Amino acid sequence: MMIDNTPIWVRYSQTALPWLLPPLLLFSRALADLTVLLSGILFLIWSFQRQDWHWARNPWFRLSLLFWAYLLFVNLPLSVDPSDSLLYAITFMRWPLFAAALAYWLLTSRDRQKHFLIALLFTSLFIALDTGWQYVTGVDWFGIPIAPENRLTGPFRNPVAGIMMVRVEFILLLAIAVFSSLQSIYRQVLFIVGILLSFLLLIFITGERMAFMLCVSASLLVLLGFALQYPARQTLVVLGGLLLILVIIALMFLLPETSQRMVFSTVEKLQNFRESDYGQVFRGAFEVWQHYPWFGSGLHSYQAVCAELGVMANTAIACTHPHNLYLHLGAETGIVGVSLFCLMVLAIFHQALASLWRQKSWLLLTICSAILLLSFWPLIGGISLLNNWVAALVWLGVGWALTVDLQHSSAEHSA
Repeated sequence: MMIDNTPIWVRYSQTALPWLLPPLLLFSRALADLTVLLSGILFLIWSFQRQDWHWARNPWFRLSLLFWAYLLFVNLPLSVDPSDSLLYAITFMRWPLFAAALAYWLLTSRDRQKHFLIALLFTSLFIALDTGWQYVTGVDWFGIPIAPENRLTGPFRNPVAGIMMVRVEFILLLAIAVFSSLQSIYRQVLFIVGILLSFLLLIFITGERMAFMLCVSASLLVLLGFALQYPARQTLVVLGGLLLILVIIALMFLLPETSQRMVFSTVEKLQNFRESDYGQVFRGAFEVWQHYPWFGSGLHSYQAVCAELGVMANTAIACTHPHNLYLHLGAETGIVGVSLFCLMVLAIFHQALASLWRQKSWLLLTICSAILLLSFWPLIGGISLLNNWVAALVWLGVGWALTVDLQHSSAEHSA
């Protein structure tokens, strides 16, 4: 019998962290970063004590190590400001390590998965109620006022409530694979449609266009998965889709000012994308990339390089970030960096979805696809995924998708 020499505080952390992760990751940028780092360190201690490093041999993790090595030994020396890029290059690896910690340590137990999802549900409910109160009264429970252009902040102080919530919405849907009480088809329909409609309403009132488009698109993908999983119940899916459309139409009539921003101005921006604020920011990022095409200007250098080159000088837009993951990576890590990152992302998709595809688990396949696409789809614009706060939720989603794969791979091999 193998004696478990893992320190007791590591084992206690394994029990406590699933309860604590949702509030720690959602409510504070600093706490989110510390939580990710601590989880990775504890996971390494656990792996060392057990001499269990099988997880590090997965292709996606090896590719993340290769991308990290590129950042440290190629991109960093060529950075326009190596001293500023150093910390960001060194600490990148905490993100893949966090996803590995979730999949191969923290969420290996069905009970711990339940604990996490229960905590996430109550955390999301608190944020939804706080944001709703802000919509009605003008300030949230902490006295934070509505942001300019009537965009809601909820408890986040910045207008990011919508994009933060859409990143955890589809993780909640994985409860159908965890809780035995959600195994019947009708309960799954009620649960999925209830979650989708609740988050659709919440994200609509926040005034965040990109979050709303992502929410609607991912919701339709999940409904497609349900139709494929239960072809005899496609009527339920059609009804769910119609209900989704009716809710959107009702919101447009009941909340005309919000609809103007969320629907009509979005259509206008897409029709005139080149001259829109997104189009100008994307062109600016591409211009920065052209100055450092192969190896980039170095991590965390975009804002300074953009200002120095004056690429946004003829616009009313400041140099902040490119609002697109791949343009951001291109500008800061070059063609080589983007290529390595894309290989890592493709390996994550393959690892997370291959067993679900083979087993024709279409509903879980589309839910996990939605979780990953919400982070890695190339056309997504908005808050930078290299931002610590958002990155924590991105890699949380990766960890959950890998967890689902592990469970189904085990079932596949034992069959």
